Amino acid sequence: MHEATFHKLLHRPLNAHKYTFGHVLILGGSSGMVGAPFLAGQAALRVGAGLVTIASDKPVIAKLEKRVVEIMTLEVTTASAQSVSVIQDYMQARKVSVLVVGPGLRPTASPLVSALIKTINLPTIVDGSGLEIVATNREVLHDHASPELILTPHLGELRRFFKQPLPNSQSELVRLAKSFAKTEQVLLVVKGHPTYTIAPGGTVRENTTGGPALATAGSGDVLAGMIGGMIAQGITPEEAAPAAVYLHGKAGDLAASQLSEPAVIASDVIDYIPKALKALELAGG
Repeated sequence: MHEATFHKLLHRPLNAHKYTFGHVLILGGSSGMVGAPFLAGQAALRVGAGLVTIASDKPVIAKLEKRVVEIMTLEVTTASAQSVSVIQDYMQARKVSVLVVGPGLRPTASPLVSALIKTINLPTIVDGSGLEIVATNREVLHDHASPELILTPHLGELRRFFKQPLPNSQSELVRLAKSFAKTEQVLLVVKGHPTYTIAPGGTVRENTTGGPALATAGSGDVLAGMIGGMIAQGITPEEAAPAAVYLHGKAGDLAASQLSEPAVIASDVIDYIPKALKALELAGG
């Protein structure tokens, strides 16, 4: 199903440099949730992104600087829409390929998140608190500047976009999500088991890798980073999202097989991304 996508990830040109594989910018983090953008950034690097930057407030950056090695940082004021200009300048100067918005953010970032979605003309993934912000200001979706806007809600986050409970039937849930993706012209990743990736045109892909081992804090941040890391490498969002979902689940399965399901934490999933990729390579990817 994802053979061409993984073949591209696993077979790199000899004359490549870091910008060949793209630059992921992650806007996220807040007091008490510094780890969320860090996990997303690590995951983006592990799937092959050439560069990763985390943009956040000064106190968050100060904490991240004690943890990051390969990841770069950018200080912004997340509560101010005026930070858009700082981010735009950085994107242009450092050739950013894809934006991830939301891991570990607070609702106070709503003006900035809305402004970014309305102005940034790059593939944009909205996850975590970014989804809560967008659900509260749903009109932002009608004005998004991104050629590909990707939303990655679990069922609780998806429910915020509607005024009634989600249907209990899987088929009815998929129908509702499909209608939402087509109406808003977004690529929707409905996380669960199974996970569904639904394209703006209505194509639905079902994924069954992964399981209870992924029911752990930070697992969604890892997936958002993986999707961003694949898009940064020139893979189309409609191919990157379901491939990342598959690989995320496969890494979780491998981690669980070695560590046991209850022992797996989000950083373990990142650690098993190389093993999942190697398994695909050995299988002829």
